[in-house]
Amino acid sequence: MTSTPGPYGPEEHGSPALSPQAAAAEREIARVTEPARLLRMSDMVRMLLDEAQGTPLDDRARDQLKHIHLRAIEEIGESVAPELREELERLMPEEPAGLPSQAELRIMQGQLVGWLDGVFQGIKAGLALQQAGARPRLPEGRGHDLPDRPRGGSGPYL
Repeated sequence: MTSTPGPYGPEEHGSPALSPQAAAAEREIARVTEPARLLRMSDMVRMLLDEAQGTPLDDRARDQLKHIHLRAIEEIGESVAPELREELERLMPEEPAGLPSQAELRIMQGQLVGWLDGVFQGIKAGLALQQAGARPRLPEGRGHDLPDRPRGGSGPYL
C-alpha cells in the first residue's frame, strides 16, 4: 500500500513537518506540565525571598522557611517534565544538616527564583518562536505598494 503525499508533503497523517525552530518551541513549552501551578509556586518563592531579605529570622522562622523551601522544590518538580525535575535536583544545594543561617536561606531561595525565571524565559522564547512561525510571510516588496488612503475622511483620525 502506498501513501499519497498530502498538501504538506509526504508526512504521515497529513500533518505538516515542523521547522527546527517550531520543534524547539514545542519542546520548550511542553517541559512545563502545569503552568498555573508553577506560576503560583514561583510567586510564593519570590515573596518568601523578599521576606527573608527584609526581616531577621529566629530559629523557628528559619526552620519553617527551610521546610517550605524543600516542599516548594517538590511541588515545582511535580509541575515540570522529568528533565527539568532532574536539573532542579542537581542545581539545588543539599539539604542543610542543621538549621540554615539567614544567608544560606537567602541563597537557597535566590537560586530557586533564578531557576524558575530561567524556565519562564524558556517558555517565553518558545511562545515567541511559535508566534513567529505562525505569522504569515509577506512577499518581497509587499507593503510598500499600498494604495493611497483617501484624504479628508469622515473621522477626525483619517
